[in-house]
Amino acid sequence: MALFKNCYEHFKGKFSKQYISAQTPKMHQKKKVLVLDLDETLVHCEFKENPNFQHEAILKVIHKGQEYKVYLRTRPHLNKFLLEASQDYEIIIFTAGYEVYCEKVLEHIDKDRLISDYYARGSCQFINGVCFKDLFLLDRLMEDIIFIDNNPNAFDRCQENGLLIPSYLDSDDDDCLLKLIPFLKFLSKKKDLRPIMQHLHSYENNIGATLFTDNQKTLEIQKEAMDDDSLSEDNVVKKEIDITDLDIKHKKTQTHFEIVSKVGNKIRSATLFSG
Repeated sequence: MALFKNCYEHFKGKFSKQYISAQTPKMHQKKKVLVLDLDETLVHCEFKENPNFQHEAILKVIHKGQEYKVYLRTRPHLNKFLLEASQDYEIIIFTAGYEVYCEKVLEHIDKDRLISDYYARGSCQFINGVCFKDLFLLDRLMEDIIFIDNNPNAFDRCQENGLLIPSYLDSDDDDCLLKLIPFLKFLSKKKDLRPIMQHLHSYENNIGATLFTDNQKTLEIQKEAMDDDSLSEDNVVKKEIDITDLDIKHKKTQTHFEIVSKVGNKIRSATLFSG
């Protein structure tokens, strides 16, 4: 009976979901593919009210019968970034956050439906407390893909496609997305986007500057221990009870999960999983 109820709620949610892409696959046939992480790459969210965090919206997310308040702030220049990037790229989100959380965030940041699809926690691999994202699940040519994430571990299976972006918390002065626009335009004209870093070095030589500053790259953040109730990528450890088909949006991309122990360290940085 419990299994039947879970299945019913799952499919009920699928047919009533509000975030539905308005773009069709035919529109993307001649475009490169831009895969974007969500947390600390495009947005920063907190799950507890924080007087020091200037959120721009409060989202209500229902997950496993419990309501969560998500305090959200978008990275500066996000709207312009998505609009400009969508001209040359099919945009896909790949996040370790839960599907219901991802959908709510996308409803807020993608009102123009520039994002064609998303892959959430059920499509990630968690091994020894580390999150991996496999681009082969996307059914796209690897030579056409650039993957931007603030977690270098996410590139383990696709190192030639990965571009590390500094983590975003809540700085008004952050201009990383703005700087990415001309680089993505430069990259879109390449027949093979791999290796990304080779093209990046060529671009930096052309403009006579680095894409991101050393200060941005080495930023370390003191953070409280991970919250088990987090729906975002903050909680990267997946427990056995979390591993269900109901978490998996793309059935064809279901991967093997490994049970891992909880990570309790308090230091996160741009070189660790901070989003």
